[in-house]
Amino acid sequence: MERLPDQADRGAGGLVPREQNHDNVVVGEAGGMLTGAEGGEASALESSERFAAPGMTAGTTTRTHAVAFRPRARLVSVLGEHLISDQAVGLVELVKNAYDADATEVTVELLNLADPETALVVVEDNGVGMTLNDLVGKWLSPAVDHKERKKRRAERTPRGRLPIGEKGVGRFAVHHLGRRLRLVTRAAGSDEICLDIDWDQFDASDTFLDGLSLTAVERSPEVFLGELTGTRLEIRSSRGPWNEKLVRKVHRTLKRLQSPVSEVADFRVGLVCPDYPELQDIDPTDILDRAHYEFRVLVDADGGCDYEYTCRHPAVASRSRSGTESLLALSGDELAGRIPDCGPFWVNLYVWDRSSNFLQKNGVSRRELDAHCGVSLFRDGLRALPYGEPGDDWLFLDQERIQAPAERVGNNQVIGLVLVDQTTNLQLRDKTNREGLIENQAFQDLRTLVRSVVRLFTSHWRRDRPTADTRQRSVTAADGVRTARALASAIEKTARDDVPVRWSARPARPSVAETADEKHIPEQAAVLTQRQALSELVNELDGVSADLQERQRRRDIMRQLAATGLAAERVVHEFGRQVAAAMTHLQQLESVARGDDRTRDMLRAVAVSLRTLRNEFRVLAPYESVGRADRVRSASVVDSVRLALLLNQHNLDAEGIHVSVEGDDFEVRSRPAAVVQILDNLVHNASYWAALGEAADRRIVVNLRPMERRVLVVDSGPGVHPEMVEQLFQPFSTLKVGGTGLGLFISAELARSLGCTLRLADRTERQDELGGATFVLGFPHEEQSEKEHPDE
Repeated sequence: MERLPDQADRGAGGLVPREQNHDNVVVGEAGGMLTGAEGGEASALESSERFAAPGMTAGTTTRTHAVAFRPRARLVSVLGEHLISDQAVGLVELVKNAYDADATEVTVELLNLADPETALVVVEDNGVGMTLNDLVGKWLSPAVDHKERKKRRAERTPRGRLPIGEKGVGRFAVHHLGRRLRLVTRAAGSDEICLDIDWDQFDASDTFLDGLSLTAVERSPEVFLGELTGTRLEIRSSRGPWNEKLVRKVHRTLKRLQSPVSEVADFRVGLVCPDYPELQDIDPTDILDRAHYEFRVLVDADGGCDYEYTCRHPAVASRSRSGTESLLALSGDELAGRIPDCGPFWVNLYVWDRSSNFLQKNGVSRRELDAHCGVSLFRDGLRALPYGEPGDDWLFLDQERIQAPAERVGNNQVIGLVLVDQTTNLQLRDKTNREGLIENQAFQDLRTLVRSVVRLFTSHWRRDRPTADTRQRSVTAADGVRTARALASAIEKTARDDVPVRWSARPARPSVAETADEKHIPEQAAVLTQRQALSELVNELDGVSADLQERQRRRDIMRQLAATGLAAERVVHEFGRQVAAAMTHLQQLESVARGDDRTRDMLRAVAVSLRTLRNEFRVLAPYESVGRADRVRSASVVDSVRLALLLNQHNLDAEGIHVSVEGDDFEVRSRPAAVVQILDNLVHNASYWAALGEAADRRIVVNLRPMERRVLVVDSGPGVHPEMVEQLFQPFSTLKVGGTGLGLFISAELARSLGCTLRLADRTERQDELGGATFVLGFPHEEQSEKEHPDE
């Protein structure tokens, strides 16, 4: 009987037959040393026989087989096609490999792009290069984990770098870029090694990976002469055409590869592309210095942050602020007060007002901003794709901006940099396909905290934006159209290209919003070429279009919410009417069915169900039409408070929030439904923030003060952020996750229509033992109320 194969008999790619000769050795694609045997399936299989085990039928035998995975050669093609999405991603992977090789310079050359067959892609670096053992044991060994092990040991290169890669699949980027490869590499004190690979031979479906041998040639240096070291990859026979759009994507990707605020000092990337020489400059842009707003944040491991905010908008006074803030309260229920799994990181936000004249005053064009906008993620100074790419909304900025376009920043007006240090964020790991990071808990917490940083910035940004009056004087739709028409008229009169265009920098007619002092400012004439004037015209029209669209979106949202409210009002009214009619019919049926006990019981059960539904819908009664159901009359404040609490009972119970009503009841002359709507919103907000507060005892107190004719709603939440105090009652102003920012605005408008006041409590009115926010609803005194609302 043969013995079972032990561990010593096993090779890297399966089992090695014991009788096999190991003298014939070549460099193999599978990694390590491949044996000269190229036998069929038997090389991955060993068998043995045993006598029957106790309890089995006498005389029977069993056979055990030692088996192993044996990949087909086409696995390389499959991985190359699916792990790397396009040429730009492939080139970035090769550049990152150069970084891991401790290179200080790496050059990407795109040559002869007109024909895929003649196209040549060269990536050359001056890193440490590879020895023969490195080539066999690392580069030719897919999924080797030597970089990941170095990262976990915090083992740095001589230049102090931690590896960026970790999956061991970056070499498939070469396969994706072309069908032919020549690799030339040299390590210090070694000869040069040259390896040629024809990737097409890996496409054969009947060939095993260990059945393909490659030949590595050691030679005297021909590329890396003298003491030079490094690696050069020459990739030919492109797998697809190289057009201008693709080259521009490569240009944009390489230009944004390094963080502009923490650029790796000893690592430089160059691009050579004679077919498109205008795209060879990939030096970082200086656009960040011309931002209207800047926000720099250091987020610690506990979810707290230190921040510095600067406003440099040309239409308002420059301002700077700094402070410390907990981001946990701004994260909604996404973190629920727990410590985030991600480590500390930095966030830099650079934000612009996209109105054309404001951009021009800071020397920024829309095209330049469009080329760099988005929030990018960097690890150790190098960018992780696809975060920040066009169309990538990983922070949901555009998604949320649709709800309130004028009150939130979108991807097209912000350049964001999220800077992560690998040593403190080891749980942030690449996906195998290089399209982002694995969306584990650490990544989700990172995204949540970055979104909280954006909310914190927004609270400052709303306060410092140009006011409506300032914006009207600076750039209104009418002024933009007037300027565009003046430019169009000037261009129309200049039929020749060499004729200069002279026009006024201010509108031809003064704006109604201009002050007397502004009207005395002399007009500044400008002389432009026709091309420059046309560019100005396009910018002006773009600005007008953007402003009009933003206003239209805001009106659409208000109309949609109003339509929703009208629909709800109609349903409530009609439901009540139909229930009343059904109850009448049931009473008639009960009188007919007096002798039939079974029918009478069924009718009574239906009646009970209808009464239950009617009682449930009573909570919506305040939202019926004011003109039909809610006339001015005397009403109990306690009754309105109880109904508002009933509307929010589900949330209060779900969050374990204790509610108490203190003080004595008093009567007010008002519209009860409107009062309930105001109190409903105050209680709803209080329950949301009380659930996010750090207090162990979640509480809401409704305090009635009949002598002062006031109602106070107090919660135990984190309180109102100082930067939000002046914006609380403005439309679309909110720090709620997913909030519309209309609740307090509508409540304040309702209060004003009733002759009431709604405001944030001052220090003398706060109940500091709860530590949260206190809102005050004040009613007019009776004589004042009678004047404003006489009996109808």
